[in-house]
Parts: sequence; C-alpha cells; structure tokens
Amino acid sequence: MNEMADMEEQYAIKLDKDFRGWGNPAVDALIEAIAFDSKKHAVLYRTAAYLVDGKNLSIIDIKFEDLERSLKTHIETEEKMLKKVKEMINKVENQGAKNLLTEIYADEVTHHPFMKKLLELVVKRETISEEDVFNMLFRDLPTGGAPDPIFE
Repeated sequence: MNEMADMEEQYAIKLDKDFRGWGNPAVDALIEAIAFDSKKHAVLYRTAAYLVDGKNLSIIDIKFEDLERSLKTHIETEEKMLKKVKEMINKVENQGAKNLLTEIYADEVTHHPFMKKLLELVVKRETISEEDVFNMLFRDLPTGGAPDPIFE
C-alpha cells in the first residue's frame, strides 16, 4: 500500500509538471483535479497501511485553540465565498461561465458541513476518535465513490 501511495504521489507530480500552463484554464484545472485526486489516493493508501499495521486514527494530541481559530477563520471565509459566488451566478449571463460558477458553488457547499462538523468536535474539546475520522472521511466529505460509512 505504501508503494502504491508512492506511485500516486509521483503520478501527481508528473501530471502537474507535464500539463502545467497549456493556456486553457479549464483544461489546467481538470488536470490539477486529477493530480489532486492522486494525492488524495496516496493519503488513503497510507492510511490503509496505517490501519493494517494496527495503528489507531484517533486525534488526541492537538492544539485545540489553534485548530479552533483556524477552522473558524476558514468557515467564515468560505461563507463569504459562497455568498459572493452565488451573487455572480445570478448576475452572469454567459451560460458556460454560469456552469463553472455553479460547479464551484457546489464544491464549496459540500466542503462546508465537513468543516463545521470538525469545528463542533474541536469546540467541545472532544477527542477526535477513529470513528469520527472515518465518518468525516466517508460520510461527511464526498470523496467520489467512497464506501458507505463503516461506523454510525
């Protein structure tokens, strides 16, 4: 699994290098999205290897105050971006641009509940358990075909 993670990471680097700056921002963004997915896959492979080794995914030793402040800032910024992109969707007349803005909006909407759930756990100063990590990964954050949550 770690070997597969290495392959995914190298693939992401090569994609980024080989296809950077082709002059079409949409194509560039699509290639970047594929490269990002490869980076995500690398993390998932490493996490699977971590589990096979019998290690636990809980997050206990974190600086709750720093994480809380960072999450709040991110959520506030995301809320501003959501409002702004919604305004742009309503104003723009070009259908292609409207479709792209709608896609951005949809992505932001899917990320928002995940960040709020994580903040909720941090504010409560709860230990973020392996169960919480799995639920956030497979239930709260759409990961494109991930399995159903294994904990409920």
